[in-house]
Amino acid sequence: MDILESDKMKIKILKCLFKERQGVSLNGLKKKIGASNFKSVKRNCDFLELMNLISMQDVMKIERKRINPQNYRLILITDNGRKVIEKLTKK
Repeated sequence: MDILESDKMKIKILKCLFKERQGVSLNGLKKKIGASNFKSVKRNCDFLELMNLISMQDVMKIERKRINPQNYRLILITDNGRKVIEKLTKK
């Protein structure tokens, strides 16, 4: 039985977050896993959050050049997500 492309993307997301000690934004995650579609990355992250494998937090970033602060989502892997990716990498 083959793995679906969306499942492969979920595994890539978990592996990327496992390597990162800090959180990653959705755009940064999209670039790191080599995805071309922002919406598919967001949908996969929403699913992983429902499964309690990652957490998404809204963060406000203040830049000097901008008058208004910019909001973005910080994505972090949870302890459950770490356990799952460790089991997957052992195989």
